[in-house]
Amino acid sequence: MLLSAYVLMPGSHFGAMWRHPYSETDFCDRVLYENLARSLDRYGYDYAFVPESLAVPMGDDGVWETMTSRGASGAVRHDPALLVSPMIGVTRRLRFTVTLSTTFMEPFHLARTLSTLNHFSHGRIAWNVVTSAGASNAINFAHLTSLDHRDLYERAEEVLTVCRELWTSWDEDALIADKRSGIYARAEKIRQINHKGRHFDVRGPLTLPYRAGPTLMAAGVSPRGRDFAARWAEVIFAIQSEPAAMRELRDDIRARAERMGRSPEDIRLMAAVQPVVGETREIAAARAAHLDTLVAPEAARSYLAAMLGLDLSSVSGDAPLQPILDTQNKRPAVDAGGTLAWLANLLDARPDVRVDEAAVALSGSTGTPRLVGTATDVTDQLQALFEDCCDGFVITPTHFPGTFEEFGRAVIPELRARGLVASHYQDH
Repeated sequence: MLLSAYVLMPGSHFGAMWRHPYSETDFCDRVLYENLARSLDRYGYDYAFVPESLAVPMGDDGVWETMTSRGASGAVRHDPALLVSPMIGVTRRLRFTVTLSTTFMEPFHLARTLSTLNHFSHGRIAWNVVTSAGASNAINFAHLTSLDHRDLYERAEEVLTVCRELWTSWDEDALIADKRSGIYARAEKIRQINHKGRHFDVRGPLTLPYRAGPTLMAAGVSPRGRDFAARWAEVIFAIQSEPAAMRELRDDIRARAERMGRSPEDIRLMAAVQPVVGETREIAAARAAHLDTLVAPEAARSYLAAMLGLDLSSVSGDAPLQPILDTQNKRPAVDAGGTLAWLANLLDARPDVRVDEAAVALSGSTGTPRLVGTATDVTDQLQALFEDCCDGFVITPTHFPGTFEEFGRAVIPELRARGLVASHYQDH
């Protein structure tokens, strides 16, 4: 079972994370992340996963003030590559997933950044490959040509092709640094890639010696996104509310990969989950109930509108949601696949749900499963999911960084005792 910590501030899949009484709030303090990395390494997490967005949180209408002022998920965004750099230096085993966009970044920059991180970490880097679509993502790159869904993935395919060519433009034995002969590198073992494609013209070679490329992660749920994941990814990041949806996603991408000549077992799915652990079930339930009281309804409403492509500016919070969905021509956000499935389940259970009720529920976990109970209860739930439909979990915090420490102290030892995670444990 793979375990990853989701490092997103000031909100996470729990939109009011920064308001939790146990949360840190200075998200520009380097030491905070160094201490987090040490803790994750010590408890036995496999990854620290840093997501990315290239604009402040907003919907396609460009309104950003509410979500930013309320500290919505992603209101603070460090460059993922720079964020993990100090974390690398204080760890020995922990791996790092950095999210970088193929839409607004050049392949040479991507290849060099990821190669540098991989050299410095001795191979502990994964790349969550994302395309960036929608007005909010493009707002800081308005000078670039807008790409449709098909072109976004075509560009991403070319970016991955160029990066792999650059990472292998040096042979493994090209660098010799022979002081006696004065030969630093064998030029005959270094190649220009001379790539000429639709989007890029890159000569190469890379300005770094050989290092195997990073582990590749993808999270697309559209048919085109699934094909992309099947061709390139080793890990799938899933935001799905139900085991059946996790199972369908993994089975479908593995089947597509097999048709492309890959081994389906080479692809592992990691599902986002939100653990709320208590000393007793009653304490855990009380903690979970308290979380929703921290969510500001107006911020939750803005987030719901952004995810579903709705205009809720003149809608009362106690208005029924279904008629609004029926009358508005909604265009969901590109990453709203899991949200749409979550919403369908909510409406099946509660057809008369009100706008603010749905909004607060969405901001509570963004449709990721909330696992509530004692350490044994949470371990039971993780084991059931692991044996049924996924290969690991992205732990999304309700308070930062305390969720990761609580999970490390309470749940990981139970997982280890059951043989569900590796036995390595570093007591630094």
